Amino acid sequence: MNHTKNTGRKFLITLMNFRKTAYHHYGNKLSSILKFIYYSVFGVNTFVVVGIGLNVETELPHYPLDPEFKVLKPSLEELNKLRAGENLPREFFYDRIHGVRRCYLALCRDEIAYIHWVYLKGDYNRFLKLSDHVAELNYNTALPKFRGRRLQTKMLGHILRDLQKEGFKMVVGVVNKNNPASLKGAKRAGFKELGRIKAIGPFNRKISL
Repeated sequence: MNHTKNTGRKFLITLMNFRKTAYHHYGNKLSSILKFIYYSVFGVNTFVVVGIGLNVETELPHYPLDPEFKVLKPSLEELNKLRAGENLPREFFYDRIHGVRRCYLALCRDEIAYIHWVYLKGDYNRFLKLSDHVAELNYNTALPKFRGRRLQTKMLGHILRDLQKEGFKMVVGVVNKNNPASLKGAKRAGFKELGRIKAIGPFNRKISL
């Protein structure tokens, strides 16, 4: 029942933000909408599972953010205020789609630049069965005007240190093989490949971690 509700929420929000989400991922052209439909519904995709151990002695790569950026861990109420009036893609609404309660934001001079969601045991999860002390980082994006500044790698470094302090033992992520920029950013931040999952449209197996 929860899976059905999550699927319904995701479909509704995707429908409401359909064109801007398609353009956000594939460019401002009509073919982007067709490409978005194909990969979401009909495409055969390979997803790469990456992970990094967070033992106390683990040395994490350090890529400091540029001075004009600051990182927030907003409550959902604070996030709603920041989103108000903004024209944002679907990646900024996974609290409404999956019921996730944790995310990290990067702001550039108080303007939203980047988001990354944190999934824990008990949260909806398409690909993974998470155990205690394992967190998944998923559904991240940088808004177009802030791309090219390695925000993903820099934010991953910040988030990993924060989760390490909280006592998490492992952090994982699932990245589409056709997204080499995200894979490169994850590997720069110290993630290693743990396995691969083949998906046909919305159907796939799950991995326990």
